Amino acid sequence: MAQDLDPWRLFSASPQEESAFRLLSAHLTAQGQHVALRGKPDDERARYEALFEVDAGVLTVDAHLSVDGMDWFVDHTMVPLPGSTWIPSAMRVASETLNRLLVRAVLLSPTGGLLVTVTPQQGKVKERNRYFARVVALAEQAARSGQPVFDTEDPRFDPISAYPVAEPWTPTDPSQPVMLSFALPEPLQVRHRLTPQGWVHDLGPAGDALARPLHEKLTDHKEKTGGHGQLRRAAELGLRTGLVLDARVGWQPPALHTENSPPRRPSPAIAPLHPDVARHLMREATSLYPGVLKRAWLVNADDTVHEVYAGV
Repeated sequence: MAQDLDPWRLFSASPQEESAFRLLSAHLTAQGQHVALRGKPDDERARYEALFEVDAGVLTVDAHLSVDGMDWFVDHTMVPLPGSTWIPSAMRVASETLNRLLVRAVLLSPTGGLLVTVTPQQGKVKERNRYFARVVALAEQAARSGQPVFDTEDPRFDPISAYPVAEPWTPTDPSQPVMLSFALPEPLQVRHRLTPQGWVHDLGPAGDALARPLHEKLTDHKEKTGGHGQLRRAAELGLRTGLVLDARVGWQPPALHTENSPPRRPSPAIAPLHPDVARHLMREATSLYPGVLKRAWLVNADDTVHEVYAGV
């Protein structure tokens, strides 16, 4: 029997990690670098324990990459939006509900499709349904007029920076005529100050929550176990270390194609982190743990990848 030698198969149980590393690989390749996935130390522990002659649990990063012939050991972490645990399920409910309710509005659209921006909803079913009905009414208004429509009665409406709730849109795939875009229920409040040392980004209380997963990777004393973080353990072996910050809250893998229906495009994720803010977080974290990390990248909701840290 032929052996499956595709290393990406190792990510079959963690599709968001696989997506992030594939995007990173494509990003580096576009820069002219040759990238190959060599393994997944966290899921191939016996192999890496033998390879580096280390004890169990020492080398547990998520990916072993070869970049231009050099080995990199890269970990993946989700950047949490404070208080966001309910958002992914709320996004799924909104997607399922609005794709069903917007059928009539789509038929009215002169372009055959609609771009609709919604906010994930908490609360009682009646309240959510009331909100969805309002979105549908605004979408039908946009379809009839052929123009973007704004929700001027929304308490958060700002005429200077407002975005339309619904607008005509030309779909690339007629079988998927609705493009949903999600807005953060409570956007991060970032205060920017220009100091003699340059711009400083103040995230307030949210900054601690955003920084926590970074510290857990780099520290020599994890909160739960008291041990060293994954990347610190790798660095102590003399390995080049990297970190992928995944800011895609509510990310969903593409739906599988079935015989009776075309594959549906998943709802887009929400990314709460601007690359400049991520760079600020990385500077603060790496200053506390010098020499541990070599590079870090941010993966955003639009699948773009940004380098947010490059060590010496």
